[in-house]
Amino acid sequence: MVDQSDEPDRPADVPIGVDGVFASARRVVLREVEALLSRTEEEEAQALIDAVRAAGRVFVLGMGRSKMAVDAFAMRLMHLGLTVHVAADATTPAISEGDLLIACSGSGETPTVVCLTRTAARAGARVAVVTGNPDSSLARDADLVVRLREYSQDYRPSDSSQFVGTLFEQGAFLFFDCLVLVLEGSQHADAEAMFARHANLE
Repeated sequence: MVDQSDEPDRPADVPIGVDGVFASARRVVLREVEALLSRTEEEEAQALIDAVRAAGRVFVLGMGRSKMAVDAFAMRLMHLGLTVHVAADATTPAISEGDLLIACSGSGETPTVVCLTRTAARAGARVAVVTGNPDSSLARDADLVVRLREYSQDYRPSDSSQFVGTLFEQGAFLFFDCLVLVLEGSQHADAEAMFARHANLE
């Protein structure tokens, strides 16, 4: 969810190349995502991987497009055979000691996410936060933080050409997919077993 307490800056103009507007926009998006992911700290990513491995159960939490990214991560963890729940779903059990909550918020100030994260911490769960704002309320309350900072296509910080929050959400989705690939390899995951867990009520 976007922090609406401040007026967002106007996105930068997208330079149009000779091959058309879509090709130009595609280049901007791909370069910005590469800038974001290539600046993600290896140690922070590894800490989150280790926390997932160590958890009895994994719970995920987000709102808006951040929720879409972290929910997709939850699905892949389920395919890997982990016990995983999406916070606030009707069938989600109580979180407790030994569990891990992964909260995803670009601003780190989304009220519902902050409130539920603090509830999880009081219940004894470990809290991991994926955010674009390491000085946020979420980050301050977390046991571990992964920073996904927005950059322009030429690596200028906080200068994305896309609408506010868009690059973080794109980056979060792909960041979680990178974690899944690491977990697949380290657990010697069986593709057939993963496919067998895929939803058949579709």
